[in-house]
Amino acid sequence: MTAQDAQEEARHLGSALTKGDREAALAAVRRALGAGADPLALIQEVIVPSLVEVGRRFEELEVFLPELMASGEAGTACSQVIEEEIIRRGGTLKAEATIVIGTVRGDIHDIGKNIVGTLLKAHGYKVIDIGKDVPAATFIDAAEANKADVIAASALMSITRAGCREVADLLRERNLREKYLLLVGGGSLDQAYASEIGADGYSSTASGAVEQLKSLLARSREGSRT
Repeated sequence: MTAQDAQEEARHLGSALTKGDREAALAAVRRALGAGADPLALIQEVIVPSLVEVGRRFEELEVFLPELMASGEAGTACSQVIEEEIIRRGGTLKAEATIVIGTVRGDIHDIGKNIVGTLLKAHGYKVIDIGKDVPAATFIDAAEANKADVIAASALMSITRAGCREVADLLRERNLREKYLLLVGGGSLDQAYASEIGADGYSSTASGAVEQLKSLLARSREGSRT
């Protein structure tokens, strides 16, 4: 198979991802790899842009939650195939960062958290999903145990958003606030509340959370080099 074949399969992959067709996407990524496509290029130049486009369509109400989730899950499955191929070739695929994500204590709503987690995985992040109704201490214990870079806390209801403050406060109590980036989100939060509790970032949308995380990590790493 030729480089042209690899490019054609990459186009098929992008199309399948935007349609949320998991089986077609998996078939295309395997054919692209078989044709000699660069595994990392498939992630960076096909999978990520395709999922960003689906996220844009979701926010503009061009597609809906099932389509968004289907595309994210297809992207995650394809990323796993690519990682296996990189390892088979003797390389390693280092995650961009490790994120502990969960819904705070008292809140059992997790659709938004699940969407964000799916998109983060598809963008190359290692995601430790600790579920819903999670005490503040569990967020921090999971971050410590998994050597995480980021803690992401979600709260849908106004009566539970204090759980995000509890995470921020406990990080300070344990002298760990500077060790982790803290992102918050969910229907009950806004930028003013995120700033009030001292979170590093807030987004009202799933794709916005991914983009903000990229920016925060870049700034954090730039700062660590100065």
